[in-house]
Amino acid sequence: MSLIDTDLSFDPRDPRFPVPGGALTWSVQVFTTGNGYGLRPAEPLVEADRVHLRTGYAALGQQRTVDAGEVEIEVSLSDGVLTWSITAQHAEPIKAVKLLLRGLPQEQLRAGWWTPNTGRSHTHHERFQLEYPGPEWATPWVAVGTESDCSSLSVRDPSVRKHVLHVHQPAHSPEPIVELLHVPAASARGTTCQVPEIRLRANADPVDQDLDEHLRFVEEAHGLVPWESRPDVPDWLRDTSLVVTLHGQHWTGYVFNTFSQMGDALRFIAQHIDPHRVLAYLPGWEGRYYYAYPRYRPGEDLGGADGFAELVRTAHDLGFRLMPMFGGHGANVTQYPDWERAVMRNDTDRYVELLNRPDWDSDRSGEGDQVFLNPAEPGFRTHLVESISALVEEFGVDAAFLDTVGYYFNDPRHDVFDGYRLLVEELHRRHPGLVLAAEGWWDALSALFPLSQQWFGTDRDLRAPRVVSHYARTTGHLAEGTPGRGSTGVHEKGYIPRPPDVVREGHLPVVGVVDDTVALHGDELAAICRWAAANSPR
Repeated sequence: MSLIDTDLSFDPRDPRFPVPGGALTWSVQVFTTGNGYGLRPAEPLVEADRVHLRTGYAALGQQRTVDAGEVEIEVSLSDGVLTWSITAQHAEPIKAVKLLLRGLPQEQLRAGWWTPNTGRSHTHHERFQLEYPGPEWATPWVAVGTESDCSSLSVRDPSVRKHVLHVHQPAHSPEPIVELLHVPAASARGTTCQVPEIRLRANADPVDQDLDEHLRFVEEAHGLVPWESRPDVPDWLRDTSLVVTLHGQHWTGYVFNTFSQMGDALRFIAQHIDPHRVLAYLPGWEGRYYYAYPRYRPGEDLGGADGFAELVRTAHDLGFRLMPMFGGHGANVTQYPDWERAVMRNDTDRYVELLNRPDWDSDRSGEGDQVFLNPAEPGFRTHLVESISALVEEFGVDAAFLDTVGYYFNDPRHDVFDGYRLLVEELHRRHPGLVLAAEGWWDALSALFPLSQQWFGTDRDLRAPRVVSHYARTTGHLAEGTPGRGSTGVHEKGYIPRPPDVVREGHLPVVGVVDDTVALHGDELAAICRWAAANSPR
């Protein structure tokens, strides 16, 4: 059963408190590493523009009180915006604080929920959960209702920390309950938790203005810079119209393209689009994809160092830019003996988190030696920096792609986002012109990476594409099917039909090349190149 579907089998009987000037009610729950708690019933101070409450804890279900600390909450009303300030103190370390809301307009609830990166044709209804930072909630702002009649929620967090929106209607409730959880960084967990400011605009009219206010906060908090003025974006990236994925060697050892064959593919592509407008992306260049992680040297079965050097010369002579792929987290324990020092741990530091174990060889079981390492751990971060730097210095590649860094992990030993930031800073210090790209994106991550892949399957027709396009560019995922049968190359998705090409704001089209692409599907490849030259946005 999914964690989204699990629930209490009893009514927690949370006391409900008012907001100034409205029918909405709210409750709070606090979760420690040992248990969950509600608030004791209490009489808040109610004024015209604020409600203030200080109270202690009760066990969930209100069967007994618990002398373990207190919670102080103030709800203020200003210019139509309700703002919650919540400070929880408890004898045990606090792992989450939940704000529960009831009484949002029924018409808005029936219309559904959406985020800036929700597809235009989609809304969230009934029971659902969104988690920031992640593919479905790229910035902690959400609206319920239509764009002309909606309410909006915004979390003004100056740091990158987990937030969860969960909406459901349990059997004990006559109406939907909106839960908004703040999860402190496990690396900084303590007995006091100051929840970032939570804002609710009951009638977000105009809704675009409310979103823009949220984005201005995000820009200041995380150092986001508009695309046009980013110092980490060279002119060639601004002119890029197409990303070409040149698949190398699969985990099993199957070779889709040697370095020589990649060069031949680039020569073919150069006949149909100006190479100066193309970024060539290289997954599986290091040999057996993911199996060789995190040892990054040109794969011997593909042509080794000499073959890779020749590929770089060919690409640059034609005008292409090259972007090899590196694992931001992934590692084969047989390839990295010091893995236990850097491996992701659960939030209480009790065990290793086994995150992502694809079935690479089709034996219908996940592989046993794959782990995720934390680039915030100094040793692994140094390893990544040195590996990428060696490739830049020895071969002159133009960019580096970091796999899976769009995922957020609450590792108690090292703050993962801090690791991303330090990694980027060191690489830019050593190689100021190097472009860094990421798998996936969200608001603060776009401040570090000017280019990212959309997670495969994510609707690119975003409700508010400016949430990414104002700051960065996206491109299609590694696993988008190639011309012909739709092979996903080195990825584990098998065969997937290639999606149709459409113009999306701030999005660069992608086309993949596997072993039969040029020979059997060259006409389709050529047509895609011509379409990208004529249609892709700048």
